[in-house]
Amino acid sequence: MIKMVSLNTPLSPANLNNLKIGEEVFINGRVYIMRDATLKRIFDEKVQPPVDLHTQIVFFGAPSFKRDDGKYKIISVGVTTGQRMEKYLPGLLGSLGVSAVIAKGELNEKASFVFKENHSVYLLFVGGAAALATAAIQSVERVWWEDLMGEALFEVKVKELGPCFVAIDTGGNDLLNTNKRSVNERLGVLLGE
Repeated sequence: MIKMVSLNTPLSPANLNNLKIGEEVFINGRVYIMRDATLKRIFDEKVQPPVDLHTQIVFFGAPSFKRDDGKYKIISVGVTTGQRMEKYLPGLLGSLGVSAVIAKGELNEKASFVFKENHSVYLLFVGGAAALATAAIQSVERVWWEDLMGEALFEVKVKELGPCFVAIDTGGNDLLNTNKRSVNERLGVLLGE
């Protein structure tokens, strides 16, 4: 039976230590939405982030939004493939101290070492479920780097953002790559290889 866990941000080491691969997680509190352009600005252009991301959760996505009377409202946000942002994980988890990343899809097997080394977790969100992610957003608290449009840095307040599934835990255990190896081994046996 899959264990369900409710997490409040900012995350504590105890929260992270207790998470195991395969567990279902729902998030409450502040989450930071970003994608390629924000990561390029921080790491390639070497621009200091305008907010402290230490112990926070980053959701890889690019929302469509509207702005009325200076206030932002996210119309829709879907999760982005984590693999595209892999090269930024050491800086994101290491120097910026992010505790968890939410994305979709498997990461390279080397990524599990980055999560283990930085005592962080990788949470999977279902691709194609933008309605679930959008419904969990209670408010847009801040937006930085508006020139990046949908790829700006958004701080949002969420309630029960999920389900997310622990794909890589703080021990470096990797659900997707472990399952992939297992399937390939069984397939080899079936094919007589």
